[in-house]
Amino acid sequence: MSIIEVKNLVKTYGKVRAVDRVSFAVQEGEIFGLLGPNGAGKTTALEALEGLLVPDSGTIKILGQDPRKHLREARGQIGIVLQYTGFFPGLTISELLHLFSGFYNHPQPLAELIARFELGPILDKEYKGLSGGQKQRFVLAIALLHKPKVLFLDEPTVGLDPAVRQHFWEIIIELRKQGLTILLTTHYMEEAEIVCDRVGIVDHGRVVACDRPVKLINSLGVVSHIKFMSSKPVSVGSLEELPGIISARRDRYTYDLETREPEASLRELLEWEKRFSGKIFNLQVQQATLEDVFLKLTGHSLRP
Repeated sequence: MSIIEVKNLVKTYGKVRAVDRVSFAVQEGEIFGLLGPNGAGKTTALEALEGLLVPDSGTIKILGQDPRKHLREARGQIGIVLQYTGFFPGLTISELLHLFSGFYNHPQPLAELIARFELGPILDKEYKGLSGGQKQRFVLAIALLHKPKVLFLDEPTVGLDPAVRQHFWEIIIELRKQGLTILLTTHYMEEAEIVCDRVGIVDHGRVVACDRPVKLINSLGVVSHIKFMSSKPVSVGSLEELPGIISARRDRYTYDLETREPEASLRELLEWEKRFSGKIFNLQVQQATLEDVFLKLTGHSLRP
C-alpha cells in the first residue's frame, strides 16, 4: 500500500526548475530515501510534501489525501525533522518537551520518549548547549510526540560525527520496525545504502532512477573488483576464463578482477583455488556502490 504518492511535481524559482516532474511512491512501513548532491532539489520536493511550500504543478497524496486540501489532517499524521531547527533558547529540554506536548490532545507519554531517545541526562540543559547528536535525538522525539504515521527527515545526520550518525541510523531502523513509514533526504551514499529500503536518485531536480540500492547497483551493470595476491604467478588469461569475470589485470604481485556479479565470481575464484597449485591471500572484494551508480547515470560524482 502506498502511503505517499507523488506525480509530476514541479517547482520553479525564476528560471531555475528546482523540482522537475518528480514522481515516486513510498510504501507503508518502508524507509525511502531521496539521494543526491546538495542543490539537487531534494529539500524542495520534501517541503512540498510537508506543506511548507506550494508546488507549481503535480499531485501529492499522503495517506490517500492531498495535504494542500486537507492540511490540518495531514499535519496530524506526519512528523517533520527539518535540516535546521531552532527552539526557544531560554528553555530547558524538559520545559520544551512539556510545552510541545501541550499542543496535542493525545501525545505520547513523555517518560516513554525520554527513555527511548536517552534524553534523561539532558533534561535540565538548554537546547543551544546540546551536542549535534543530542539535538537530533531531541528533535526526533518532538516530531513523534503526536504519534504520526509518516516521518519526514531532511538531511538528518548532516554535521554529526560517524559514531553518532550510526547510532541515529539504528534509531531510524528501529522506528521502521515499529511500523513507521519514513521519507528522508540525504547526500550520504553510505546512509542510503544502510538505512533505506529503496532510494530515488535525484539530479538537477529529476528522479533519474528509483529502486532498492542493491538492485540499482546490479541492474546497471556497475563493475566490482576482486583483488588478491598469489604465492605463485597466475596466468591472467586463465583468470579471465572464470565465469562472470570481465577482465583481469596484474600489477606486480596483485591481481585485479573486474566483475558485475561479485558474489558469484568470488565463489568461482575460490573453487578455482582448489585446483591451483599455489595459494591466494589478501583477498579483497570492492563492490560497486550507489556512488558508482550515480556517476554512471549522471556523468558526475555524488559528492556534494
